[in-house]
Amino acid sequence: MKKIISLILSVVLTLSVCVVGFSTVASAADTKAVEQSQAEAVMTEVASADFSAYSLNTANLGDALLKLLYGVVDKLIDCVVGALNSVVPSVSFNDKDSFVNDQLSEGIAQYLSEPAQGAKWSLGYGSASLQTGNELDGEHFVGGSLSFPKTKAATAVYDDQRVRVIALNDGSGRGTVVFAVIDGFGISNETVREIRAELADFAKAKNVVSINISVLHQHSCVDTYGMNGDLLKMIFVNPCLNIINNKFGTDKELLNGLNEEFMANLYKQTEQAIKDAVNSMTDGKMYYSEIDASDYMRDKRDPIVFDPYIHRIRFVPDNGERETWICNMAIHCVGNGAAGTEVTGDYPYYMEQVINSKADANFIELQGAELAITSNHDTLDTEDMTRLESLKVFGTALGNLVVDSNEKESEVAPLLNLKMSEYYIPISNTILEFAGRLGAVTNTVVTTGKCDKDLEVATEIGYMELGTDIAVALIPGELEPTIAYGGSLSASESWSGEDFDYPSLQEIVGSKKLLVFGLMNDQVGYILADNDFKSLLAGENEEIVATGKKAGSTTVEAFEALYNSIEK
Repeated sequence: MKKIISLILSVVLTLSVCVVGFSTVASAADTKAVEQSQAEAVMTEVASADFSAYSLNTANLGDALLKLLYGVVDKLIDCVVGALNSVVPSVSFNDKDSFVNDQLSEGIAQYLSEPAQGAKWSLGYGSASLQTGNELDGEHFVGGSLSFPKTKAATAVYDDQRVRVIALNDGSGRGTVVFAVIDGFGISNETVREIRAELADFAKAKNVVSINISVLHQHSCVDTYGMNGDLLKMIFVNPCLNIINNKFGTDKELLNGLNEEFMANLYKQTEQAIKDAVNSMTDGKMYYSEIDASDYMRDKRDPIVFDPYIHRIRFVPDNGERETWICNMAIHCVGNGAAGTEVTGDYPYYMEQVINSKADANFIELQGAELAITSNHDTLDTEDMTRLESLKVFGTALGNLVVDSNEKESEVAPLLNLKMSEYYIPISNTILEFAGRLGAVTNTVVTTGKCDKDLEVATEIGYMELGTDIAVALIPGELEPTIAYGGSLSASESWSGEDFDYPSLQEIVGSKKLLVFGLMNDQVGYILADNDFKSLLAGENEEIVATGKKAGSTTVEAFEALYNSIEK
């Protein structure tokens, strides 16, 4: 079924591009010239296509032939869609050489290997609802999957959609770091930068040196990323708007899944929650424990590698006020399905209820390396339940697991280091490129070649240390766990027939315990090991919403360069 869905999606999008390309361009230029340039572009792409990666190098002839067929179809799709991408009226992209992320904070300037004299943790917490009450007006789309031709306006609201924030300082005088986590499928770096800009004066006054914003990646929240709107309208209206904007220098709003009223409220509530967290900071101690949650997780994609723990960081204020529990884990929030129209915060919402009531503690979750890690209900009696009932049971079970844990805790020394840098991920997925040209996704895309042909996503990566024993990788997408922890497929096992010759992030940070804060400051899609990037028709779904084959190696290289740049 997945293969059929992948094939249908590829064909539909390809045909859609054809329709848009021929109809809109023909209206803007001489038809004969356009047809000639299109034909030349397609012939050039086909003539230069390299099929060597799909040679028959496996013992199973049937698998080899199928793989070869998939490879040929992939190349044909890339050739046709790539050629048409070059003529479809597109949004204007920044030139890479002139692009400046003026809201990038490099983090904490001075690196410390030991706590400063008299150092003391302080932490503040903030939380707010993102809902306006108008979510059922037919103009609020639910994020989670591409839907063609069905639109995905919300039809029910089961529970809240929130933002949760912590502000953290180690008492060294080097500044405060903020982490805000939004209930949503994704958020772009462009949105993150806009929120930072609104808070610039506040951050300067309060010595906030870094504001980081991520999502929990719920597939059942109001769209905060853009790609889950009315796809038909985006396909046929946005190219016309792009022509007008490009020709007349206007800034007409493109159609996507974002609701203007909802996003305005998201900005307002997120900014206020960040201020609340910073203004409520209080001194205390921090404790770390690892809670085995492997019974509640399953990896849907080979190789089977995942972090089995809920990493709980428990902040205990000196004044006896409410604790704050930071939970880092890798489990997809897809309990209500990926393509529904009901709004729910998924399992974190019900996990929070348990922690609030049983432990009288604040709650914030940061998503880990979750590529294909999803919930496992084998130990729960949910077989005859609805999806909503099932995710409630699942979230409650995780909440009880964390609250009832008697795992040994270790005190985290008051030491906070953080460094950020920007990096660029090449886009080779022509279907995702088409969505970007339409304005259906809101990432910051820059061009590196002539005629906007060579595109990259401009994004951010980070390295953080908590205490002397914990390292954190801040990753702007859904990371394949093998990239973090090792265990990538060998050449004989991989789709490409090659090894992934890069160190894991754990190897880079050495003996420190590695945590991953995923979907941090951007949603660049799935980040796969280069050798594991399969055909769009192979029955997986990660490749459809990935930038391309170089996301894994590019991310490792950027993280290693950042780590090595720190003067320790």
